Amino acid sequence: MSGSPWRDKDRLYELYVEDELTTAEIGEKLGCTDVTISDWLDRHDISARNPDPPRMVGDENPRSVPKEDLLADYKRVAEELDKTPTQAEYDEHGEYSSQAIRSHYGTMGAIQDAASLERLRKGRVTLECEACGDDFSVKHAEKEKSRFCSRDCLGQWMSENMTGENNRYDYKEDIESTCEWCGDSYTARAYKEGKTRFCSQECMIEWRSREYSGENHPRYKGNDEFYRGPNWHRQRAKARERDNQTCQHCGSTESALDVHHIIPFDEFDDYERANRLENLITLCDSCHSNVEWGNIAVQSRLGIFTE
Repeated sequence: MSGSPWRDKDRLYELYVEDELTTAEIGEKLGCTDVTISDWLDRHDISARNPDPPRMVGDENPRSVPKEDLLADYKRVAEELDKTPTQAEYDEHGEYSSQAIRSHYGTMGAIQDAASLERLRKGRVTLECEACGDDFSVKHAEKEKSRFCSRDCLGQWMSENMTGENNRYDYKEDIESTCEWCGDSYTARAYKEGKTRFCSQECMIEWRSREYSGENHPRYKGNDEFYRGPNWHRQRAKARERDNQTCQHCGSTESALDVHHIIPFDEFDDYERANRLENLITLCDSCHSNVEWGNIAVQSRLGIFTE
């Protein structure tokens, strides 16, 4: 829009509404006619002000008022009102008129700057930040949903009011529960009520080792020939890890690996003794079959074999 600045809605709004220039003044500033400015104000739905009063001549001409007197009078009105006067307020309380101000200064904002007063911006309101307490301004349309002057203040307020016990909207106290495996009491988040059963993952694993073994396993088919006790899965994993996931006879790492009882499981009355690591060794499927058929003899827990 550099070649047609009057097409810029924000620019037009600033000049016409906030700086209170006339269409003729805007046209002169942007390099077009006042008719063009009026047309684009209408296209952008920027409401027109009341028509400017006719130009005056002689003593009635606003420029006949000395500029220093005009500034002094504007400051006087500001002191009386204890605020920066708007155009309407100066017309009501001032000795001169806002036309005289625009004639000398061009805009109301310019005389506000000359008087070292805070600039007024139409269509904006001043609010107090709920986090830091500082004042900040927003557009009037955003007044109802604006509560903070910055994202930092929003984050600060959220951390103080929306976490833990300070969450006034959805806070629920932690619940007390009893572990189904070890029996200890433990604390859990409220949203886990009715869903939590164990105080730790270790307890859950121990419970599953007992409850999902042998006949209790959902895939149990009535044959417990290969049942090796509730700690078998854990001990088997430890043996594979100790043996670096490698067959201790042929050194294979690519095929499926089994874990073999050096002294057969059936020769023990206690599954814990049968499944101790000293009695376990990692073998590939082929070597395991050879051991079972007696083609390979396991002589020690370290995996030394004889053919």
